Amino acid sequence: MILAATARIDVFRFVASALIAFAIAISTCNAGTAGTAEIAFTTEFAGDLYVMDARTLSVQRISVGLTSIGDLAYSHRNRTLALVGSQRGGGPQSIFLLTWPGAKLRRIPYPSGAAPYRPQFDPEGRYIYAVNYGPEIFRYSLQGGHWARLPVDGVKDIHVQMLALSPSGHLAVISPADFKGFLIAEVAPDHFRVTRTVLSDFDSCTSAQWIDENHIVFLGRKTPGYQFVWLLDLETGQLRQLTQPPIGTRDFLSLSRDGTTLVFTATDTNFEWTLWRLNLNSQGPIRLLPPKPDDSYLFPTWID
Repeated sequence: MILAATARIDVFRFVASALIAFAIAISTCNAGTAGTAEIAFTTEFAGDLYVMDARTLSVQRISVGLTSIGDLAYSHRNRTLALVGSQRGGGPQSIFLLTWPGAKLRRIPYPSGAAPYRPQFDPEGRYIYAVNYGPEIFRYSLQGGHWARLPVDGVKDIHVQMLALSPSGHLAVISPADFKGFLIAEVAPDHFRVTRTVLSDFDSCTSAQWIDENHIVFLGRKTPGYQFVWLLDLETGQLRQLTQPPIGTRDFLSLSRDGTTLVFTATDTNFEWTLWRLNLNSQGPIRLLPPKPDDSYLFPTWID
């Protein structure tokens, strides 16, 4: 009996020690991820590319030889930043890829007869999706180096403005031409199929980001004026407003890879547009940078 009890105590101690070690390992891993997270962003008029340390808030300018930089998107799987810009000296805009960290660009040639923009990586990092204000969505194979045109079925006379893929890649949020509400679509290998419309009572909806397969955050407004940050449960329809006046947002929002923290462009006075941060479990937004005189900070994108 004494030997059995002693054995049970030893097993308990072993299991407890293992659980503690596992918890410490997870904590260390998460701390390392948080400590190395960065936020890439641009300026509206100067056209520069910047990166900010999310922990220290120190900012560094990245020279990539482009002007009019925008439409930033990041793939953690590929460690690659996609952006739209023009080469210095003039010329049309193009989609470029930038291996992170680094400053060497790779230009993606446009498909024939189109100039898609607002690139988005698929969750697996195999493709880039982009839009061109038309009835189709463009998909670029990073391995094959070619474009495909995917029609959007299930709705008439559509002009796609924005696209966001769910973490599984099986669903998409699509912004229509007038930005009134969102279209929810199933993603197939050769097309998108719209299954329903949500938030049709909104005056404007934009910049959707998926938290998981049932929840999205987005920027929107029910009446003309400032936009705010919202959270929508797609399964229940429950809607929650996450920011309030006097803070109003522009069309730029990014969600951290762990689904907990937003960074977005907003103002709380005199239309001075700068970067703000909002933890979905906290009380309210925090301004990250003071406004830049005569310019605005746009396209914030988590790099984590």
